[in-house]
Amino acid sequence: MTLSVLAWPVLAKPPVVTGSAYAIDGDTLVIKRRHVRLFGIDAFEHDQTCGRFRCGVEATSALRGLMEGRIITCRQQDHDQYGRIVAICKLPSGLDLGAEMVRRGLAVDYRSFTLDYMDEEADARAHKRGAWARGFQSPVQYRREHPR
Repeated sequence: MTLSVLAWPVLAKPPVVTGSAYAIDGDTLVIKRRHVRLFGIDAFEHDQTCGRFRCGVEATSALRGLMEGRIITCRQQDHDQYGRIVAICKLPSGLDLGAEMVRRGLAVDYRSFTLDYMDEEADARAHKRGAWARGFQSPVQYRREHPR
């Protein structure tokens, strides 16, 4: 007698973290003591400048302003090398925080991981929003040249 067992993949929804949040920088926030990295974007580093524009400080400030007093819902996509949750995070209105940061010119589409925010990036570039009005070094290149 032969016994065969079929293993069906479990179709589980990705974990969700919800609550009030605060921004660490332009693409990282904390909800309930859990560090969450916004999926698909790369914001300017805190010390980074774009010409005379303090694009890193502005990115952090913008994310703080977007989240202030609101409940944030983050749907996990992955984990990064630092153990942070990588997630798509939204406001109660449905506004995607990553998309909005790119649309404002305070982050770029992180092409190494996704092309989801290329339209927002093209719009920011066309309308010279945020760093696009001044010219800038990509956050990846900035980190390479300014290791912590």
